[in-house]
Amino acid sequence: MEHEPLVVVVDDDERICRSLERVLTTAGFRVQTFSTARRYLAEQSWLEPDCLLIDIRLSEGDGLMMLSESRAGGLETPAIFITGSADLGTAVRAMKLGAVDLLEKPLDERRLLDAVRHAIDLGDELRAERQRLAHLWRALATFTPREAQVCALVASGRLNKQIAAIIGTTEKTVKVHRGRAMAKLGAHSVAELVRAVDDLLAPDPPTSIVSSDHVVVRSPPGLEVMRAALEHVAEHDTLLTRRNESTRERSRESFDSVIHPPATRSVGSRSDA
Repeated sequence: MEHEPLVVVVDDDERICRSLERVLTTAGFRVQTFSTARRYLAEQSWLEPDCLLIDIRLSEGDGLMMLSESRAGGLETPAIFITGSADLGTAVRAMKLGAVDLLEKPLDERRLLDAVRHAIDLGDELRAERQRLAHLWRALATFTPREAQVCALVASGRLNKQIAAIIGTTEKTVKVHRGRAMAKLGAHSVAELVRAVDDLLAPDPPTSIVSSDHVVVRSPPGLEVMRAALEHVAEHDTLLTRRNESTRERSRESFDSVIHPPATRSVGSRSDA
């Protein structure tokens, strides 16, 4: 049986809740309504909604605060805010929290359904990305610090010999760490390893993820080890580049002085009258 997406409506106006429930149910969605943010937050972990429809101004706290608390719990359900009087400041805050859309009352049915479907599509994509990231986090949590270092440096394109020199070990030891890291990540090639590291070190990562088995997965410490290793070699590369540029500049100056020596005047020479 095809999954029917669950849309959760949080609004303290019962008439709006009933109206939205009717429209969404007719369109083929499952719907659950809540009159307060507190009630929803108490039940969100087992509901697993596909989309949230939230009134920005609730009688018991605002919808923005509710979404912020929901995000802090590791849930990233796509959210659409509904409001009777939107202003620029509110819209900016909503977008910063990752809101998909901001709809003004009275709601246009077609625009509402389009926004909900769009939000659910985005949620499906994000959920797949997050489940892959949770899998990588769990794998990285089993890494030793050396394995995390080597993994990051291999993904940066450095050879085993170069990595051995950077971390102060032998090339053979680097190969052992590299093999273990690839096995733990399930990477069958360097290309797959690079992709995994790119996903792990992508910008703006979450601090936690609710996995498909309802477990909150925390960001592993190996991420900081990877970042530190890459920052270290980046600083080294920068210093080396500056040193090489300085050497080239001195060589150029020395070469120019030989080819074009400065003009000298003999002691007995006389200036033209």
